Formats: sequence, C-alpha cells, structure tokens
Amino acid sequence: MTRTRERLPSGVHLLAHCHIMKTAGQTVCDILRQSFPGAHCDLRAGSVATAEDVRMARRFYPRLRSISGHSVVPLSDLAQACDSIRFFTFLRDPVKRSVSHYQYTRKTMPPLETWLRQRANYQTRFLCRRGDTDDPWAIPADAERAIELLETTIGFVGLTERFDESLILLRHWCADGRLNIAYRSRNIAPRTRTRDALLADPATAAMIRAYHQADERVYRHVRDVIYPRQVERYGPDLARDLAQLRSRLPGRQTRLVARTVASAKRNLLYKPLARRRLKRLARPTPVPKAPGP
Repeated sequence: MTRTRERLPSGVHLLAHCHIMKTAGQTVCDILRQSFPGAHCDLRAGSVATAEDVRMARRFYPRLRSISGHSVVPLSDLAQACDSIRFFTFLRDPVKRSVSHYQYTRKTMPPLETWLRQRANYQTRFLCRRGDTDDPWAIPADAERAIELLETTIGFVGLTERFDESLILLRHWCADGRLNIAYRSRNIAPRTRTRDALLADPATAAMIRAYHQADERVYRHVRDVIYPRQVERYGPDLARDLAQLRSRLPGRQTRLVARTVASAKRNLLYKPLARRRLKRLARPTPVPKAPGP
C-alpha cells in the first residue's frame, strides 16, 4: 500500500527535537509540551525513529506539531511522514556532558574508563546514526559527517552552556508565536558529588577529553561557527530579549487543563500502545516449517 505524506497547513512545519542525553533535553521537551499541548509527542521508537513511528503517533495526536526523542535523528525517513520537517538539537561541552551522563547511569555501569570506551564521542555518533544498520551505534565517530548534518539538515543548534540565550534564538528560528520558552528546569541531578569530583581532577578530565576528540571538533564548530551565525541573524535586540526572559524565570505553569489531558493521553494511551507495538516488531519472524514428504 502506498503511503502519502501528511499535509500540514501552509507555513507550518513539524518540529523534530533530536534529544541528546544530558543536554537539558528534558527541559526542552517540557517547553514543547507546554507550547503545543495535545500536539506534541515524546516519540516512542526503536534506536532510530521512522516515518511509521510518526504515523502511529499521529493516530493519538492528529494535530501533531512537534516530536522529541533520543531516537529522532536526521539520517532517517521521518520526512516521508509529513510535508515539512525541521530538525533542531542542543550540544554540550563533551567533558561536562559525559560526566553528567556517567553520574546519571553509574549505579549500573562499569568503571569510568570502561564506560567511556563504550560511549566515546557520544554526540557525534548520535547525530550520525542511521536506521539501515543492524546496530545504529556501531558506526565510526565521523566528525566531518556530523558537521555536514549540522550545516545542511539540522536547522538550529543550541548550546547547553548558553541555554537561555539559545532558547531566544530557537524561538526566532521556529517563528511560531505559540512557543513559550519561559521554562522550569527539569531532570536536574539532586547530587553532584561524583560529577564535581571527576571534573576537579585534571587527569580524569584529560582522559575523558581524549575519548571525545570527534565530539570536541563538532562542538567547537558549533560554538565558533554555527552559533555565532545564529546570533548575528537574530539582530541587535538579543541582550534585551535575554534579560526579559530571565526576568520571567522560572516560568509559571500555563494551560494546565490542556496539559493534564495531554499527559493522560500520553501515559495511558500512547506510551503503552507504542511499547506494545515495539515489542511486537522486535519479535523474530517465525520460519515456516518445510512441508513433509
């Protein structure tokens, strides 16, 4: 059966947040939820989200305006599910991101260096993942490819270290007056002893950086080339608008009824059925028995 693309109203794009772990992604997700209640989906998918995942989500969110998830990446067929899609993401200093990630998962993880070998150049490999391989993470950390994707396919890149300013730039790029960036921080680590100890040790910090050479290259390109370009495009009012945003933080809760209904739909309908679908897809296809003699 031939699949058709979902037609969005003229001038409306599906926003696709490529959520890299420990880059303030949960706060970005919450901004999307509060801005588009009932029209945002935290996508439940396999390692790399597909057009079918978006079509399944649209059964629950017929006015789908934005998606987010660790499986949302540019090297996918997501564009086949809609008439217009715009990718964006946030990057973070590789050492700080890695330490935050390690602290988040270390209760079930091996020693630091073993963990680093498994997750070296995490941000670069995240961006370069593809859905046409058996293991989307079993790919080289190709900094050149990641930079190319950031320059040509991902329309906006924020920096966690300049988060508030990045949100101002994101709103400008998004060009949708409904995007409410007055946020409340989410998923903040209650204890930072492990992170602080690792960052305070120069030898440990140097070891972590050595495992993230591709990430360093990609991050520096964004920090020194792409991000300044976005600032320049914004114009001279950025400092004023940044001060106005910070005067409104933490943002107050808005559209509570709509958000409550959307949360119930997400947790009681979409997520359980999406998990069931993924389990079904993961089952091996039974091999038919050969006919008897």
